Amino acid sequence: MRRKAERRLLFVGATWNLITSLLTIFSYNTWFQAQGKVALEGAEAESLVMGASMLDNISKVIMTFGLFVFVGAIINFLIAVKLKDNTIQKTFLIWIGVWTAIQLASMDILGFVIYLLVFIIYIAKNKAIRLSANAD
Repeated sequence: MRRKAERRLLFVGATWNLITSLLTIFSYNTWFQAQGKVALEGAEAESLVMGASMLDNISKVIMTFGLFVFVGAIINFLIAVKLKDNTIQKTFLIWIGVWTAIQLASMDILGFVIYLLVFIIYIAKNKAIRLSANAD
């Protein structure tokens, strides 16, 4: 059984993750830092130091999350290329299940739906592969 639908959906999901990670790293992080600096302009010395430190820490979290999603997108591109037809790859199933949960936890609804579709289609085709193997 061919895994064409899973490959295409994985490419779509990986592309979506790539776009959102780059937007997070470059656009959102830059916007957040600029807004934080504007908010700290009229602050007293003590609050300025504490606010700048908090702004820096939150900016690092945003950057780390963006890089995490970027790496996940690259992994999904590689998995889509190496996905084998007519075989059941349990590690793929585990990865897609975990990545789907990560998409849900990060409130990326579009990513969640895409990867959930991949997960469901993969499980359905696994059942068909098992049935055809038992029939032979």
